[in-house]
Amino acid sequence: MPLTLQFLGSARTVTGSNFLVTCGGHRVLVDCGLFQGMKDLRLRNWSPLPVDPATIRAVVVTHAHLDHCGYLPRLARQGFRGPVYCSAASAEPIGLLLPDSGHLQAEFAKIANKKGFSKHRPALPLYTEEEGREALKLLRPIDYDRATDVGGGVNVTLHPAGHILGSAFVEMNAGGVRTVFSGDLGAYDRVVMQPPAPLPPDADYVLVESTYGGRRQDHRPVQEQMRERIGPVLLGGGIVIIPSFAIGRSTLVLYHLRQLVERRELPQVPIFIDSPMATDAVEIYCRFSDEHNLRPDLLRDSHVCPIRPQDVRLVRSVEESKQLNDLKGPAIIIAASGMAAGGRVVHHLHRRLPLRENLVLLVGYQAIGTRGRSLLEGAEKVRIFGDEVRVKAQVAAINGLSAHGDAGDIVRWLGTASRPPKRTFLVHGEEKGLAAMAQKVGGELRFPHSTPDYLAEATLT
Repeated sequence: MPLTLQFLGSARTVTGSNFLVTCGGHRVLVDCGLFQGMKDLRLRNWSPLPVDPATIRAVVVTHAHLDHCGYLPRLARQGFRGPVYCSAASAEPIGLLLPDSGHLQAEFAKIANKKGFSKHRPALPLYTEEEGREALKLLRPIDYDRATDVGGGVNVTLHPAGHILGSAFVEMNAGGVRTVFSGDLGAYDRVVMQPPAPLPPDADYVLVESTYGGRRQDHRPVQEQMRERIGPVLLGGGIVIIPSFAIGRSTLVLYHLRQLVERRELPQVPIFIDSPMATDAVEIYCRFSDEHNLRPDLLRDSHVCPIRPQDVRLVRSVEESKQLNDLKGPAIIIAASGMAAGGRVVHHLHRRLPLRENLVLLVGYQAIGTRGRSLLEGAEKVRIFGDEVRVKAQVAAINGLSAHGDAGDIVRWLGTASRPPKRTFLVHGEEKGLAAMAQKVGGELRFPHSTPDYLAEATLT
């Protein structure tokens, strides 16, 4: 039975995870993510999928980040009606993520039309909040480590990936060929998430992320880095803005802040969580305690919860978020999105970037073309809502908080294979990272490997 793999995304770029498997005419899509970053990448979100969505029989999603599941409402609007499989622990944050994504896109389009900075008349959202909710009806949660028949002789099994709550890598058996899709992998030494499961035996092909390429993350203690960066700003009466992914990263940031405040290494100041999704994270972590290293009984007690500092204030409504414009420091505001590409954090950056006493603290990977990457690289101005906003605030990055494993973690995971795969496809990376990962996979592991281009096809035998 002929088996082909087409790279519809995350090929020579980090975002837009979309991999199409065709087995005897039966089509299955692994991940269905949004492209983020450079304009030419974002425009792909508006283009029709290279294949008719109505011909796709099923989608398998690795985890609840927009670059892996954020295209689902768009896919459904174009005619996809099949099931969307994911882990049970991913279904809940996806249920928060997609409607919120639609809402934020509608809000951005509204602002664009009001201020007139869009080239489109009128500016439209990629999809709406209601379309996000409709897409949730397609979700079919499945258990880890249990094979699921998705039709056409294709079976998939999800294994824990250790990236965020619910994250999985996908083992697919189709046409007598076993292919593994890594999704995003976690690390082997994280305080919250457990490490990724080993590769299944006898994998024929592996698609592996290369986000950190040949780099190793700074293993200087995270709390030491945070204390050095945040402490002086708070003591000076400033406000710390932390762009952070709602599920996973925000939880980890809060964990470290709690430890620092309890040891009096940081002053106790108000910490505002300006994200409806992040405010629900603790309850989700309680329900899926087998995936992380935190004790559920501690999570339920707000006084001793390790991921909830004492003076945390949850911001849910838009009006409450707007009130933070008048906030006087010292204070900390944590808001999505992690790359400052959209969401509520953009409003805070618009307000706080021109003030020298403030700090923007980047706590994860910043893709090329995102606002976060521009800030990281020292931009003197950034464009927000059509305005050129001067960057007077301090900008710093904390290493070691990324939910991604670094080069050493990826090589360690690949090394759990019982034998070298026939081919390892390097995906989810920028050019330098992909080249560095190629040297490690080919040099250290001696695995046959290649780096596919966008829309490239491979025949799997």
